[in-house]
Amino acid sequence: MGCFPSRPAASATPTNDKPTTSHRATTIGENSSRQRRQKDFEATEEEATEMYDVFMNGNKPDEIIQKGIPLDTIASKWMQPPIMKSMDEINDKNFTFTIKPWKYDSSRPNREPKPDNNENTDNDLWDDDHVRMPWSRFYISSKGKPIWPNICQWLSSLKDKCDNQVAKFKDLKATIETCNDRDFDMKCLEELIMKIYSNEDRNYFMYITLSKMCDLVLTLNSICSQPLPLLRIGTNRSITMSQQQVASLLACAFFCLFPYRSYQIQKKEYENYQDPNFETLYQKGPPQKIEKLKCILHYFRRVTQKMPNGVITIQRFALSKHRFPQWSDLQTGLCDLHLTTGKRIEDINGALQVDFANKYIGGGVLGGGCVQEEIRFTICPEMLVSLLVCERMEPNECIFLIGCERYSSYRGYAKSFQFDEDYEDNTPRDNWGRRWCHVVAMDAIYFRNPSDQYQMKAVDRELLKAYTSFSPLGKGSDYEFAIATGNWGCGAFNGDKQLKAIIQLMAASEARRPLIYAAYGDKNLITSFSVVYDYLKNQGATVGDLYYYLIRYYRKPHRDSLFEYIFTIPVSSLRC
Repeated sequence: MGCFPSRPAASATPTNDKPTTSHRATTIGENSSRQRRQKDFEATEEEATEMYDVFMNGNKPDEIIQKGIPLDTIASKWMQPPIMKSMDEINDKNFTFTIKPWKYDSSRPNREPKPDNNENTDNDLWDDDHVRMPWSRFYISSKGKPIWPNICQWLSSLKDKCDNQVAKFKDLKATIETCNDRDFDMKCLEELIMKIYSNEDRNYFMYITLSKMCDLVLTLNSICSQPLPLLRIGTNRSITMSQQQVASLLACAFFCLFPYRSYQIQKKEYENYQDPNFETLYQKGPPQKIEKLKCILHYFRRVTQKMPNGVITIQRFALSKHRFPQWSDLQTGLCDLHLTTGKRIEDINGALQVDFANKYIGGGVLGGGCVQEEIRFTICPEMLVSLLVCERMEPNECIFLIGCERYSSYRGYAKSFQFDEDYEDNTPRDNWGRRWCHVVAMDAIYFRNPSDQYQMKAVDRELLKAYTSFSPLGKGSDYEFAIATGNWGCGAFNGDKQLKAIIQLMAASEARRPLIYAAYGDKNLITSFSVVYDYLKNQGATVGDLYYYLIRYYRKPHRDSLFEYIFTIPVSSLRC
């Protein structure tokens, strides 16, 4: 089954069971998988300096432009989250709850969800359909003995040093290396803790936060007593868990404890998944890696000071083929639209916030990537659990991250990204205890050749992805809250801002939801998009009409901008 470290760490408590077989070597097939994945990450690893120049200085725009339906008019309709059916009324096997059914009560803020620990059921599942947990009795050494007791022994030794205020960075490094039987490059983590942190911050992390992080791992088998199901391609499934369970899982990722998930030892079953362990974030790299680590360690400080008592949901959604829109036939009118240069997507409450995702969710968040998706996952680290369970997305799929709390403020973007300060998230909770924060991860195509995006095959793919992501998760007006988006797939992915704006307008209109277009600091786009929208709206344009615009635009041998082209063709003449 599993192999394990062949050498004891110098700083770890000795053990009598010293496995002799090292982790298996990376195979040719795994190398190919890693190369394919790295190719998919190339866009997120680029600077994308053409995106939002104002971000690069961390400043607010000099002039804030707002167009269309007032934001307050749209947002006021959804000040409170949708009311969910009670947990104990849900019997669908596609809904996994790792907590006992409960209802959040704001008048009793100290109540917390309890893990669903059914002693009459053997939850130790070691198979291709579930996360392989480090506490599993099937995770064994080359001598056939469980590995978890050794992990606990080593972490207990580190915790004792923290509690006695003698823990050094080398002890942390040796513990992680012992658990993985190999040396680690931890230059970024070491620089943050030993050089950038003040003496006070360093001591607090090494003696207090780190000790409590060890506790989160040592109690993993009672906090998270059932393996999470993997959310595979083509499935409509969700996982709902407590924020405490999330913290415990992320503490495991901090110590790089999830079996077979890192590139060096990755099994074929995980070739379409991200590596959730934090190893690559620790490695030597650009300064923004250190800034991301600041955010993540700040999260651990917050949750170990006072554990939040809410709930999050990760939900994979696949649109069935019979629901694919026939875009040229649609007679749907255009949705309400608000455009602004003054807000970031994550600052727009009461809306579905779009994550400009990589098809491997999280993109380069645990590497050097530091654009929109990576920043969002860094300031809301509970989203990182999705890397553990979510397989690569297909064109008709998206992933919803519901209830994830925000812990950090930031400045800048890409190379200029910096952790700024603590962020207190006061958004209301729904009756499950989830923050009123619905995020959808939707991946755009990375166009190496930007001219490829005007081909109708590419347009159809992006329309399908946007419509899949914008489709309401439930029935009724409570689920038709606005969509907050912006220049999706532009910048590093080489998307045409005007084309992507029209595509998202079409998808939101067909989903019957208002669109809030937040292109932070992008005055030219917001102004021109507003004029085009008014032109189309005044002529009674439908979603189908916009599709014909795109067909005609693709056929033009020499192209002006899409918006300029739209002004040259009256809507009434499109279908002639």
